[in-house]
Amino acid sequence: MFVYFAYGSNMSRRQMQERCPDHECIGKAVLKDYALCFPRTSHIRHCGVAGLMEKPGAEVWGVVYRLHDRDLAALDRREGYDTARSFHENRYTRQSLRVLMDDRAIDCFVYVARHEPGVHNPSAEYLSAIIEGAEENSLPPDYVAALKELRAASSPAASAGEETDPL
Repeated sequence: MFVYFAYGSNMSRRQMQERCPDHECIGKAVLKDYALCFPRTSHIRHCGVAGLMEKPGAEVWGVVYRLHDRDLAALDRREGYDTARSFHENRYTRQSLRVLMDDRAIDCFVYVARHEPGVHNPSAEYLSAIIEGAEENSLPPDYVAALKELRAASSPAASAGEETDPL
């Protein structure tokens, strides 16, 4: 069994059910001193995808799941992580980070996107999946509101080549 902290589109219940049918949702948690960012473009989604960057005082909210071996293997494939490949060949790395859940520290593995040069704005559809997961899991209202502001900022009318600010 593995404990996983999702902060991007994997917060969506529908998406996690499709990707990891045997998962168990443990609850919401916060990762302190990190910010949500969009550091690379997915060749599957054709838009910027979620990642993390260290930022003192910032918080990233997400969902903690318990995964079985087969779910972890499926998620690794989906996230582009392979233990046999080097850091630069993987789209994400799998790291162990400590999150807080109900004021209790929990060590979880987290997928952290490899940062690539350039602008990587998320699509409205991708941000909608993140927001859907945040709302389904009752993340704090101010965090959900900030995610919704990102969606507005990433619309074609709102941004012409400008990078989305970290949350």
